[in-house]
Amino acid sequence: MIRFRSFLLAAATAGLAACGGSSGNGSAATPDGCSIAGQNNFVLATMEDIYLWNTEIPDVDPLAYEDPEALLEAIRFRPIDRFSFLTTIASENALFGDSQFAGFGFRSRPQGSEQIVSEVFEGSPAALGGLVRGAAVISIDGRPMAEIFANEGFSAALGPPEPGVTRTLGLRLPDGSVTETTITKDVVTIGPVSDVSVLDVNGVPTGYMNFRTFTEPAAPALSEAADLLQAGSISQLVLDLRYNGGGLLSIAEYLAGLLGGQVTAGQVFVTNQFNENNEFRNASRVFPNPVNALGLGRIVFITTGATASASEIVINGLAPFVEVAVVGSTTFGKPVGQLGYAFCERVLRPASFQTVNANGEGEFFGGITPDCEAEDDLTRPLGDPDEASLAEALHFLETGSCSSPPVAVDSAAPGTKAVSVPAEYRWLKAD
Repeated sequence: MIRFRSFLLAAATAGLAACGGSSGNGSAATPDGCSIAGQNNFVLATMEDIYLWNTEIPDVDPLAYEDPEALLEAIRFRPIDRFSFLTTIASENALFGDSQFAGFGFRSRPQGSEQIVSEVFEGSPAALGGLVRGAAVISIDGRPMAEIFANEGFSAALGPPEPGVTRTLGLRLPDGSVTETTITKDVVTIGPVSDVSVLDVNGVPTGYMNFRTFTEPAAPALSEAADLLQAGSISQLVLDLRYNGGGLLSIAEYLAGLLGGQVTAGQVFVTNQFNENNEFRNASRVFPNPVNALGLGRIVFITTGATASASEIVINGLAPFVEVAVVGSTTFGKPVGQLGYAFCERVLRPASFQTVNANGEGEFFGGITPDCEAEDDLTRPLGDPDEASLAEALHFLETGSCSSPPVAVDSAAPGTKAVSVPAEYRWLKAD
């Protein structure tokens, strides 16, 4: 893996292409109807044109696969490509246009024979049902988690992502008490920004912000947060991206400009580089300079293995211009982006280009390794100065060093890092 101070690449993706057009000049051919054969032929033709690793696609018969998903799995360049996927137009528009999805409204991770809640979205069925950060899910509909882990797994046991799905969860709350709650899936809105505050770090006003997702509603939320932080006269910031898996390129660009201000204004933020068939698509985007830009000199990012794509590109894009550091654990690692191709109510998002920063640095797949390692401390709420990751970030800002020596960098081969981040939450879409 590559340490962050090498200032190597983050990831990005690009926009939803219209259905149809010729197969030349980087455009996908129109599907021959919406039969399985037509869809499979469309997926293969598109991949042969735009896929970043198109020269690695094996010789396959597209009619031999039962659906486009099976075909995509067969031609994906392994082990590097963990990114290309298929989704529906409706799901994509709901998530990135409205910051919404159908579910219970909480994030969690396995820990031993339990599933620990890491974050709960305000107003969601989970929040209304009493779930809180640090609670342990010990059963689903009376079945212990050990049984569920050994069979279908946690996500499958929660049921499909559809409003109306009901489950009874057994919980052990942070105070040690055990209870049950019955909750029903509904449309959940993710508030992009939470826990904005100004902290005193050895006399220096220091901002903290938890940023959850790069969706369209994030722009006004980020602007409002910037106003609050400006009112606190901050000169440095801890930006918590520990669960942020990506989103819109325009929001990543806006956030980076909001943080950098005059220091970065007009400089290259990101450059997208395509395969030889599509070099005409290569292009750079520059940092904006919003009127309420913070113009920070120091930024510490909090990350985990769920920090992906747009989050990584903001860190990487700022690195050549601003004093930055990373605290937490190694990010997901996604140095490629995706164009989108709509067909038959679906969207194909193949890995289409690599992304480099202003220094032309890129091509990492092992993630951004933190300068200071820290635990995601589920015993305390996000934004608590005593929470392990935030405490380490504040220590770094105060002293310029880690509270303990960093652990040796993982030498695992590129693309082998196992992190459970759903595909639709680990990419960046241009608009």
